[in-house]
Amino acid sequence: MRCSVAEKKIISRMAEKCGLGISEYCRRQAMNGEVWAIPKLSSEELEYFRLLKYYCSNFNRITNLIRAKDPSLVSVIRELVNNLTQLQKRII
Repeated sequence: MRCSVAEKKIISRMAEKCGLGISEYCRRQAMNGEVWAIPKLSSEELEYFRLLKYYCSNFNRITNLIRAKDPSLVSVIRELVNNLTQLQKRII
């Protein structure tokens, strides 16, 4: 693909905002017609994400154990898992 120096700078900046290289940015733009800019997570945000993922896994395990003992608690725990999942989706 040919472009002017100015166009390459613009494309480079747009690719950088999306956290992609120029080739990958152009490829996605050509294939999908759009590229979403996803900001990089800070180390603190990554740690929160890992904790949320860990908690979700544990809640799922607890739910499976409780299902056999007290089915009424399953709905409460499912709601907590859904809330944690929504938080995960907001982070990423």
